Parts: sequence; C-alpha cells; structure tokens
Amino acid sequence: MKKTLLIVLVFLAATACNRQTFSEGDIIENLHGDVANEERLYRFYENMENGKKDAVRIISYTTEGDPIYQDLSYDGTVIESVEDFTEDQYGSGEIVARECESMVILSSETEEVYVLEGCDPEEGLDTILHLTE
Repeated sequence: MKKTLLIVLVFLAATACNRQTFSEGDIIENLHGDVANEERLYRFYENMENGKKDAVRIISYTTEGDPIYQDLSYDGTVIESVEDFTEDQYGSGEIVARECESMVILSSETEEVYVLEGCDPEEGLDTILHLTE
C-alpha cells in the first residue's frame, strides 16, 4: 500500500512539474465565444512582433464544459504551442507540443482570428482564438 501511494505521489509531482504555471493575468478563457482577458493575447502578439519573450495560456471549454489548454511560449525566436486534451472527456487525451514560426491576426470589420503559422508538426490547433463583435 505504501509503495503504491509513493508511486502515485511521484507521478503527480512529475506531472505537476511538466505543466507551466501561469498567473491569472496571463490566462485567456474562451467559454463558447465569451472570451475573458482577450487583450492579453494581443499583448502576447505584440511582444512576439517585437522579439520579446512572453507566455500565455488559453483555456477553451468543450460543449460538455471540459477544459482544453493551449500554452503559448515565445522565446524570442519561435513559439512553442503545447495543446493539452487530457481533461477533455471525449477528446484524444493527448498532449501535443509543436514549434511555430509566427502568429498572425486575420481581421475584418466584424472579427479577429489569431492563427499560428509554420508549425511543425502541422497537425494541431492553428486557430488560437476567434473573436467576433
């Protein structure tokens, strides 16, 4: 019993170490189009354009309410995107890490779409956030 408990605790500690922590101000939440803290993603974009290191977390929720995490980290050269589907009950349960060359904002009079470009591997969430007025 003690051995099983020790293994579980080691696993939980290792899992916690792999997930980057974010302050509340660096988290953008997307609840079915109702977006909180969207200006923080634009600040991330500006920092990327100016070559400044930055990191944010986008949390989008499924229809059932399960969170899907996307952590974006810019090191001054590339964007690392880590997409975490482990809490999505009907999803793949995977964590997908990719490196992307840049992020662009596609905009019109009624919407803005944040999109990752030049990602390796190509499979993943290219559209980060879709905002409509």
